[in-house]
Amino acid sequence: MVQNAIVKKLVGEGVAQVSLLRQMECGLHCDGACAGCGQKPKEEILALASNDVGAVPGSVVEVEPVDGHNISTSVVVFLLPCIGLGLGYVLGQSLLGLGELAAMGTAAVGLAVGFIPAFLVNRAITRSKAPEFRILKLLG
Repeated sequence: MVQNAIVKKLVGEGVAQVSLLRQMECGLHCDGACAGCGQKPKEEILALASNDVGAVPGSVVEVEPVDGHNISTSVVVFLLPCIGLGLGYVLGQSLLGLGELAAMGTAAVGLAVGFIPAFLVNRAITRSKAPEFRILKLLG
């Protein structure tokens, strides 16, 4: 998905920190004159972008996400906890012969175990200093 951003600062050779402009229905063409506008972003979203076009701080640019392992990350973050929940319940109910309430306890343990890979992936992504976006062109 291509979106607009403002270059905040250059953080290294070929890497810039950008402030992503959230897409709104009105397009925010009011230039901030609408003080009561409920559509204005409440907080700034900062990200790193590879800067191959020579953008400088203050430039308005068009960026797109860097192709990555989005599907595999989604599987780890969303699917594994659900699988852990189901397997924990089945393990408690069928294999261990536990009652309904005890099987829910093993399901909760399975859910917690399923969150461990999600936590580790999140930690690795957070620590990674690789650019998440690529600057396509200068807009202004």
